[in-house]
Amino acid sequence: MDFVTNVLLKDISYIWMIFFIMITAGLAKEYQLFAPAFAYVRNTFRSNKFVVVLLSAIGGVLPIEGRVTVSAGLLDSVAPKEGKGREKLGIVDYLSTHHYYMWSPLEKTVILPIAAFGLTYGAWLGLIAPLLIASLLFISLYIWTQVKDEELSITPGNFKLSAVLRNIIPMCIAIGVYIWLGGEGNVFTIFGLLTLYYVFITQQWNIKKLLGYIRWDVLIWVGAVIILGNFFKSYNNSFLDTIKSVGLDPHTFIGMVMISVIGFVASFLMGSSGKFVAIAVLMAQVFGVEYFLWFFAIDFTGYLLSPTHKCVMVGHKYFNTPLSTYYKALGAWGGILLLVSGLLTFLV
Repeated sequence: MDFVTNVLLKDISYIWMIFFIMITAGLAKEYQLFAPAFAYVRNTFRSNKFVVVLLSAIGGVLPIEGRVTVSAGLLDSVAPKEGKGREKLGIVDYLSTHHYYMWSPLEKTVILPIAAFGLTYGAWLGLIAPLLIASLLFISLYIWTQVKDEELSITPGNFKLSAVLRNIIPMCIAIGVYIWLGGEGNVFTIFGLLTLYYVFITQQWNIKKLLGYIRWDVLIWVGAVIILGNFFKSYNNSFLDTIKSVGLDPHTFIGMVMISVIGFVASFLMGSSGKFVAIAVLMAQVFGVEYFLWFFAIDFTGYLLSPTHKCVMVGHKYFNTPLSTYYKALGAWGGILLLVSGLLTFLV
């Protein structure tokens, strides 16, 4: 029974979120529901790219577990149907929603080290600042250099306040309610009602048409990744016991390499934000708090690259982004984090 509840059924609400967001995004794109707001941004800044920057910024700060899915839905409304322009938005979606784990006071990746080391939030920001700044610079540079105006599908138009109030405010309210109620258990009701609202205003009642917006391969693959991740997470205590019992000296090169590999592999297999930071904190407590920034960077990199990290599969299937493209971008990000943390930990 534990296998069913902890492996097969855990996090299943995430699938429902993707389901409803896909229908909402499909309706928004076909009926140009967000076009008036996009037109305002486009006309003001004279750039399609700035619309993507704005959507990425909004998606990246949402304090909800499924922000990568909400962000994907927003980006899909300006994405072309196929081609490189669409593929790039998968990377943008991922990058713009994962710096959150370094700074949000609502996220366990911040709460756990603050509690474990007795830090204030300000002290935490000071500690993580080098990795956060490097991440924001990398993400901004990627979006600005890789996304091209001509590759985006934004219909020219005029700003209409009434259209914004009717078409966009309800989504903002739904996200706000989801945050206020604590999320997860309310996914079906909140996003189901949001989808029903967009069905009503577009008067699109054709079930076959609505289901046509669903990318079933995305749901299947994300579901499989969730189950695989839950399976590895069920062995979390074994990973932690291994770290506690390992008799390696962090003051030697071989010892630090082996310790780092253990943390990276454990984070890579579990693909969980809560698990990677727990491993980093435990390693710092066992081998020395002075190494925490390095442990955080290498375990975060394992989490980013994990095959059990469902966010990769969302963009891979939703935007047809090749996995090789993902791993080039995420590998570059991880490499920068390891370089910065390595310099500060071992050479400064």
